Amino acid sequence: MPGDSPLPSRLSLRGDGGFDRSRRGRFRGGRFGAVLTAALSAAVLLFSVGGWSLYAYANGNVTHVDLDLGDDRPAADHDVENYLLVGTDSRAGTGDEYGGSSLVAGQRSDTTMLIHVAGDGATTMVSFPRDTLVVIPEYTDAAGKVHKKHRGRFNSAITDGGPSLLVKMIESLTGMRVDHYVSVDLAGFKQITDAIGGVDVCVLPSDFKDHFQDDNKRWRVSTNTNDTMSGWSGGPGTLHVNGEQALAFVRQRHGFMQGDIARINRQQQFLGAVLRKATSGDVLTNPLKSSALLRAATGAVTLGNTTLDELMALGLSMKGMAAGTMHVETLPTRAPGLADGGNPDNGTLPGFGAVQLYDPVDLAKIVMPLGGQVEGVTLEDTTASATPGPVTVPPAQVAVAVYNGSGTSGLAAKVTTALVREGFQATSAGNADPRAASQVRYGPGQEQAAWTVQAAVPGSIARADSTITGIHLILGSGYTGVVAPAMAGATPAAGTTPAAPAAAAPQGPPPPPCTL
Repeated sequence: MPGDSPLPSRLSLRGDGGFDRSRRGRFRGGRFGAVLTAALSAAVLLFSVGGWSLYAYANGNVTHVDLDLGDDRPAADHDVENYLLVGTDSRAGTGDEYGGSSLVAGQRSDTTMLIHVAGDGATTMVSFPRDTLVVIPEYTDAAGKVHKKHRGRFNSAITDGGPSLLVKMIESLTGMRVDHYVSVDLAGFKQITDAIGGVDVCVLPSDFKDHFQDDNKRWRVSTNTNDTMSGWSGGPGTLHVNGEQALAFVRQRHGFMQGDIARINRQQQFLGAVLRKATSGDVLTNPLKSSALLRAATGAVTLGNTTLDELMALGLSMKGMAAGTMHVETLPTRAPGLADGGNPDNGTLPGFGAVQLYDPVDLAKIVMPLGGQVEGVTLEDTTASATPGPVTVPPAQVAVAVYNGSGTSGLAAKVTTALVREGFQATSAGNADPRAASQVRYGPGQEQAAWTVQAAVPGSIARADSTITGIHLILGSGYTGVVAPAMAGATPAAGTTPAAPAAAAPQGPPPPPCTL
C-alpha cells in the first residue's frame, strides 16, 4: 500500500532508519499540483545515487488512481506529452485547519495547469481560472445517475465526477489529449515547501482595497498585503515564506484588482521560486532537506495514467520555469455583462452566481499552436483583425444587417436601434450560431465600410466573406455596446479647444526592490 514502504536508512530522519510520520489516508485531489514538480529534478539526482531501493520506496509512497476516460478522446500524439497538474481545495488531512471538510464538500480544482512538452523539449504551461464558466461533459456519478452535458464552474468538475471528469472536460475544452494526471493536496503543499526550507516571494505595493461579503454575509476588507480570508499578511517587498505562509500566499484571491488572475500570477511566481530552491545545492547536498523533500513529494502526490519515470521527466522539462524561460499562458476571462444577461454591478450570472466568461477565440489562440482545437473556432478566426482600419466611410453611407449570436434574447433589435441612432442604415436580420466575439463579415468591396461598423462595436473582429454581399454584424456574447465611430482626420468643431492631455497621476514611492 502507498506509504507502507520504509524510507531507506541513509535518507531517514530517524537514527533507527524508520519512517517517522503519522499515518494518513490518501486523497484523490491536490491543493496545488504544480508545486510538486519542484521536487522532481531533485528527485532525479537522488534516484541516480540512491539506486533501486530508493526508487522502490518512492514508487511505493505514491498514490495511483484509475482514470475512466473511454474511447471518445483526442487522438494521441506520440511526439508530445501533455500533463494535467491539479491542486484542489480539499481540506482532507489538515485537521480542519483551513475550515474543515464541513465547509468544503469533497474537493474542487482550485488550481489547474496544463503542461505541454513538445518533441523538441519546449514546454508551455497554460493556467485555467477556477471560476470560468465552461461546458462539463456528460458523466455518471457514484450512485449510477447519468448527468447530461451542462454548463458549470470549471472547478466543479472534479467535485462532481472526480479526476476522470476533470480530464474529460479539459480534453473537450482544448482538443488536446491529456496523457498524464498529477495532483497534490493542502497538507502535501505545506510539507513540500517546508522540506526545502521555504522560498522568497515578491509582494508589490498596491493601494487597492477589496470590499466584499464572505460566505456568512459579513463585510470584509482585504488588500494584497493583508487578507483575513487566506491568512496572508506581509509585504510589500521580498519576503521569505515557509509552508504555512506559502499556503496563504498562493490561496489569496481577495485584495487584488484582478482577482483570480492575480492569484494565478502569484502561483506561477511561487512555482518558479520553489523549482529554483529545490534544485539548488542547498537542498541536494543536505541529507535532511533532500530526504524530507523526497518524503513530502512522493507522499503528497496522486497520479493517474502516469509512472514515476514520467513524473520525473516532467520535472526535468520544468527547469525552464526556474530559469524564467518557460512559456506561460493564462486563459483570459471577464465578468458577465448586460449583453450576457448578467449583472455588471456584481459580476454575477443568473443560475451560476459569480463566474468568469472566456472567448473561445482567445482559448484557440493558446491551444492551436500546441496541437489543440476549440469547437466552432477556425484558424481564420484566430487571425482576424481585432483593430479596425481608418474610418473613412460615414455611418450614413453604411448599410448593415444585424444578427444575434449572443444567446441574449432581443439583442439584435436593441443593437439595430443603437446603430440607427448613430446614423447607420441598420436592420435586424434574426439569429445566428452562438459565438463569443462579435464579428463584422463583409463582402467584396466593403472593407472600408466594415471598418466603420467595427469601430462602432468595440471588441468586434472584421473578416472578409466572399459568400455574402454587403455587411453582416453578428453579435457575440462579448458584446459590450455601440459607440460613435471617430472619423479619420476628424478635427474639433469650430470655436472649441482640443482637450489638454490628462495630467499624470501622482506617483507614490517606488516599489521596494524584489531580488528574486
